[in-house]
Amino acid sequence: MRWGIRILSAIGRVLTGWFVIAPVMVALGVAAGIWIFFNVTPGTPKIGIINVPFTVISENSALAIGDLLSYARRDDSIKGVVLKLTSPGGIAGASERLYIETRKLREEKPVVIVMGDLVASGGYMMSMGASHSYAQTASLVGNIGVITTVGPLIPELPDETTVVSSPYKAEGFTRRDRMATVDMLKTSFGQMVVSERGDKLRISRDELVEGRIYPGMTAVRLGLVDEIGGDSDGIRKAAELAGISNYEFVDVNFEVLRQQLEDLQRILPPLFGESDGDPGLAGVLSLVSEEISGEDDAFSPASGNGARNSFAALQALRAMLLNGNLGLLEEDPLPEFPLDIHRPDMYYLYVGHGS
Repeated sequence: MRWGIRILSAIGRVLTGWFVIAPVMVALGVAAGIWIFFNVTPGTPKIGIINVPFTVISENSALAIGDLLSYARRDDSIKGVVLKLTSPGGIAGASERLYIETRKLREEKPVVIVMGDLVASGGYMMSMGASHSYAQTASLVGNIGVITTVGPLIPELPDETTVVSSPYKAEGFTRRDRMATVDMLKTSFGQMVVSERGDKLRISRDELVEGRIYPGMTAVRLGLVDEIGGDSDGIRKAAELAGISNYEFVDVNFEVLRQQLEDLQRILPPLFGESDGDPGLAGVLSLVSEEISGEDDAFSPASGNGARNSFAALQALRAMLLNGNLGLLEEDPLPEFPLDIHRPDMYYLYVGHGS
């Protein structure tokens, strides 16, 4: 019995010795590393590039830009986003939605805005949703405020064939109400900038909402923008904030366009049949792909006029889907209705000198 105990004790000492435990631990560590590599962090991390060339923010353009932001948020391989933006702003509600969508993306992964020639009013509002911002020295930035139209002091009455249930049913506002709404929206816009920029601001709230527009260098000095920089700076910053060093790029504009065309191909296969002189929608993807890949910009395959045209194609396709679903065109929704139907006319919009 004693010999048996001694043998078992010796075997235990051998099995617990460092020359046995060390190789076992190394093997377990290698196995765990392989499992983590293939199951937890599959593939090479990516920086998503979103290119928004000169765009007035309307309902349709906001839908298209929202699709780009949503794609970047849903794609888990995209660890950071660089958003190239040039916009004078646009419709108030649409501009606010893009700010919210950009901030929602920022909550999940870093978003770096690289401002182009002009980022003003609603375009600047959208940039407030980013993690970090760059402007060019000659960029025009700011124009925080609201623009709208008000009716005459004495509003025109409907003609005798039109009956309204109350004095403000047709207009919805008095002149005083409309002016008060403009003031409220201006204050809200200014508060948004104060909240997002925080201690970086070097300008009073009253000066902030004067509606001035600043060159990039001044905008940085006043705290409206983080730094002067360009495309490569934006990429490096996005990678730094995401904590990655080896990464690839994703052209989000093209990926969204391709996805929408593939959806159309699946839903509406008859549209993809080629006919004489008409390549069909299947040909559109090829044409846009050639147009995008033909650009030489080191920052992104989509730039310049090519980006403008491809983004216009993206908007047109998105609008086609929207109008097809709703069934009525905005230009003439109710052809027999006796009164004009107006779109929203509250804008965060920079209209420029001499307009």
